[in-house]
Amino acid sequence: MIGLFLGVGLISSCQSEIDEAKGYGYLQLSSVDVNKSVTTRADITSSEAIAVDILNASNTVVKHADDWKTLDDVLLPVATYTIKAYSADKNMETQGFDALPYYEGQSSVAIEANKAKTVEITCKLAQTMVSVSCSESFKSTFSDYTCYIEGADALSIPFVKDETRTAYVKAGQSLTVKVDFGNGKTFSQEIVSKSEAAYHYKVTLDITDSNAGIDISVDQTIHQYDVTVKVPTKQESADMVTSDIRNDASKVWGQFAYLSGACNLEEITSPVQFRYKKKADSEWTTVEAVQEEGTKNYSAKVAPLDFGTQYEYYILCGDKAGETCTFTTESYVEIPNLNFDTWSQNGKNWYPNADASNSYWATGNEGVTTLGNSNSVPVEGSDARNGKAGKLETVTVALVGYAAGNLLIGNYSTNLNNMAASVQFGRSYNGARPVKLSGYYKYTPGTSMNKNGKIPSDRTLTVDECDIYIKLWSGDAVIAESHFVTNQTVSDYTHFELPIEYTDMTKRPDKITIVATSSRYGGEFEGSGMLNTKVVGQLAAGSTLWVDDFELSYY
Repeated sequence: MIGLFLGVGLISSCQSEIDEAKGYGYLQLSSVDVNKSVTTRADITSSEAIAVDILNASNTVVKHADDWKTLDDVLLPVATYTIKAYSADKNMETQGFDALPYYEGQSSVAIEANKAKTVEITCKLAQTMVSVSCSESFKSTFSDYTCYIEGADALSIPFVKDETRTAYVKAGQSLTVKVDFGNGKTFSQEIVSKSEAAYHYKVTLDITDSNAGIDISVDQTIHQYDVTVKVPTKQESADMVTSDIRNDASKVWGQFAYLSGACNLEEITSPVQFRYKKKADSEWTTVEAVQEEGTKNYSAKVAPLDFGTQYEYYILCGDKAGETCTFTTESYVEIPNLNFDTWSQNGKNWYPNADASNSYWATGNEGVTTLGNSNSVPVEGSDARNGKAGKLETVTVALVGYAAGNLLIGNYSTNLNNMAASVQFGRSYNGARPVKLSGYYKYTPGTSMNKNGKIPSDRTLTVDECDIYIKLWSGDAVIAESHFVTNQTVSDYTHFELPIEYTDMTKRPDKITIVATSSRYGGEFEGSGMLNTKVVGQLAAGSTLWVDDFELSYY
């Protein structure tokens, strides 16, 4: 508030004039005080410039002063006058962050001949103040937004993210908060139908999972409205529906996702698209959508994406957009020693790990070395493509007859009573689902096949086959398995690519194995007990497989 005090007095130096003109009296300006208020900004000071107008009954200005300090002893005819005080150097019509606080007030006084009177004018802020803030839950839910305070005469003041300034607007108008989410979706809510002068509307944007709402509390002691606007987390339109894929394992993978949605417009005049981005980014990427035949459903594969990252997306048709949804890609978990550079040795046994044990990768060496030497060993130099490689050779051994060279993710512990149970395939795995296994190999099949071979039952192998495969489980069920099998002699390291075929894409794996063996059917046994168990799979001694630089791909 600004207090303006006008005094009416008789001044001795002017007494003779009053005596001569009995129809006159004097107005004398006493003082102007600027009182800082919590409703004003900190830049208001006691140097506020106040102008004064004195108006007669016809509303004509009979006396004006740009600065009340220059207005001295005003001699006025007997009549009733209106005295107006207002900010001298500001424009009340200006609105926004650049507007300055504008003060005004008025009062009337009746001038009587030879009588002294006083009048007090109280000036107050003539504008409305408005500011916007956002709750932490609002910020975490909506990463990309701009808030506007809108009013009469196309008023639109942008409060961008983290804006802390206060804006001044004209009082008496309806004010609405509009949130633009940057994807064609907006939310609007009226906060006051007629804004009051000298009041501060402090708007806080929050979220709700139900219908939009608004809470208003008023503190009369400081003339402040605290307005909490509840913005629905879902801004869905019946015309455009974005499918929520975040819990759909068939749609969300490690480095790609299948975005989906529906367009229910009767006439589609623009291509249907999807927009997506990392939640932490500001720029959207647009991809064309593919319509599912005979439906109003659309989808699009987006790749490559980052592992373990939250993304936002929505469906778009022309100027209509579906709700913004989120998903988080599967996290990357490293499979150690895929390049087969790490080996260690304990006695005659070689291990494809650093700790001289079957701690992650395993071989059957511990079974072979009971009567011979390791047949799954590291090689380097010209026998490797880079660093070290694995050399896996099928050999003849006492008792069981044959032992294929092998590498596998899992464990090996010799079980003389049940040789087939010596191998446990797989290790725990909670990483992103791979879609391809690739690497390099060489292969030389042996020259003499096992004559007693019984596998496979539907055909007879004339040449031994190597096998490189991957398998993933969810619980006890196999959800993916793919094999790379060949009987061709390959003398130089050759690249192979093995697409991984998922039989159930709705589940995520909890166990994985990768296996390489020099003889595809080297793990087939008959008989029981140490002396009666034989390898009966079709294979050939001398078959040798070299493997190096395996790699998993995720899109």
